[in-house]
Amino acid sequence: MDSPPLHEPGLAVHVEDLTVSYHSKPVLWDIDFDVPPGVMAAIVGPNGAGKSTLIKSVLGLIKPTAGHVRIHGRPYAAQRRRVGYVPQRSSVDWDFPTNALDVVTMGLYGQLGWLRRPGRAERAEAMHALEQVGMQDYAGRQISQLSGGQQQRVFLARALVQQADVYFLDEPMAGVDATTERAIVDILRGLRDRGKTVIVVHHDLQTVRSYFDWLMILNVRAIAQGPVSEVYTAANLRDAYGGQIALLERDATLTDTPDVVPLHGPR
Repeated sequence: MDSPPLHEPGLAVHVEDLTVSYHSKPVLWDIDFDVPPGVMAAIVGPNGAGKSTLIKSVLGLIKPTAGHVRIHGRPYAAQRRRVGYVPQRSSVDWDFPTNALDVVTMGLYGQLGWLRRPGRAERAEAMHALEQVGMQDYAGRQISQLSGGQQQRVFLARALVQQADVYFLDEPMAGVDATTERAIVDILRGLRDRGKTVIVVHHDLQTVRSYFDWLMILNVRAIAQGPVSEVYTAANLRDAYGGQIALLERDATLTDTPDVVPLHGPR
């Protein structure tokens, strides 16, 4: 069977005319979203803006009303193995009886298939991923016995073991301590520096400019997107957040012509 034709192959993620509705009410409306390869991108917006819905639509977890998605030029179904995903911690059943190493090993099932059991090599890969996130000493610990930050690191390791090209993370820094947040950011920067594309639903506007180099501001519609140095402006944030942005506007560095240089431009 012939492969589907490439569409915008120069982009890591290409979303065009995406609309998602719940009970006839649009949650996302006519979204165009383009992310070049090798950047660390944030999706920000107020509560109910559709940030998680956008990621889930890209991953085929939610069926859109209209629009299409391409990952490195092809439909997600054809690129599934090139994509890693870290869901919101609140959406995971942490009481499921399994340990940290087994959770990470699950990230290899896309390569193994569900009928083949992971062997010594796969468990070594999973242990290496736990080492990358500083959780090797907790490999045998039940996930229900881990702290929130430790659980988040384990799920990050599960994504790392997939050796993906594009990573989607839904609020990975929510509810973790400062040490864990810095560790997560360092790991994500390392992925970007190796040419991977990292896309993060992020809640803390104060850290956007120091963590990310690409930005989408969303509130049901796409407000703005592009390099952080161009998109992170008071005008764009007001369009998305309205009166909620008043406190941030007291920050003298937040202007309509920011002079912040992005950490890493598109490659």
